[in-house]
Amino acid sequence: MAFKQITFNYPKPDEYLGQFDNEQLQGTHTYDGPEDMWIFVDKETKKLAPSAYMEYDEGLDFQPAPHLEKVYVDCEEHPIICSLQECDFEDEQLEQITETLPNGSQYLTYKDPPPEHTYEKFDIEYDFDAKTFKKVASSIEGGREHYPWKQPHVKWPHVRKHRNSLLAGTDHKVKSDMPTDLRTAWATFRQELRDLPVKYGDSFDAEITAAGSGYSVDDELSFAKADLGDYITADAMKVTVTTVDGSGAITGIKLSDNQAINDGNDIVIGREAKEYADATYTTSSAGTGAKFKIHKCQRYAAWKVLYPSSPCGTI
Repeated sequence: MAFKQITFNYPKPDEYLGQFDNEQLQGTHTYDGPEDMWIFVDKETKKLAPSAYMEYDEGLDFQPAPHLEKVYVDCEEHPIICSLQECDFEDEQLEQITETLPNGSQYLTYKDPPPEHTYEKFDIEYDFDAKTFKKVASSIEGGREHYPWKQPHVKWPHVRKHRNSLLAGTDHKVKSDMPTDLRTAWATFRQELRDLPVKYGDSFDAEITAAGSGYSVDDELSFAKADLGDYITADAMKVTVTTVDGSGAITGIKLSDNQAINDGNDIVIGREAKEYADATYTTSSAGTGAKFKIHKCQRYAAWKVLYPSSPCGTI
């Protein structure tokens, strides 16, 4: 049995856990492991099976389970495949980049993610006839083919579902007979949960730039999707008046149907920061003169979202 170091270049997406390679980036990695090996492929799906690889001598006479096919891999020819089988790096060896999140915490990720953090290992298919590992097309015409990209482990629908579950599970935590400090702490926690989509750029916010006059509590103002660049999922975003002063000037509002569009991968579609100053709206209210700035920050990837800690010290 011989070991080998192989330095190679490999395609990588436009960003960590991204699903597009429009920029045609590449990473560089050094594989450090056996020079060849046996891996196992599911005969039905033709995808790599979640089985450990075997070094050449060890696996030469090995007979796998009936549903698996043993496949010989020359690591010089297929360094990515071998690197995915063998954990050949230490975190401290890789340069990391730091990003500051909306809550002030630091998010660390790899500047040059290794193959293990680039490709979805068990989505790779083997072509038994051509005796090679199949690649998928680039996101741009003429781009390099590549193995399937690593999938995000959390997406925004998961974040929203978990947030809603936390809100539902803490409905009973705010009671009038609680100590004031504790009641305030729970109310703050629940408000921070509600604010997560806006804070991390998955929903729009509205800022009152002119309060107007003559408005009443529960008045509703509707901002059409077309007037917001078609950047919301609903047909219209609703702003409901929650408080007014003596002249009917708007002093408080709540939003609904304000979710930004999303391509399902949280990466490209609907991610950009957007701002619509003095946005157009319709209303049946008797009030006049109110103006709003509708805006969102750049969407953060769902796996970066940090939930607030509850007053009892848990998420």
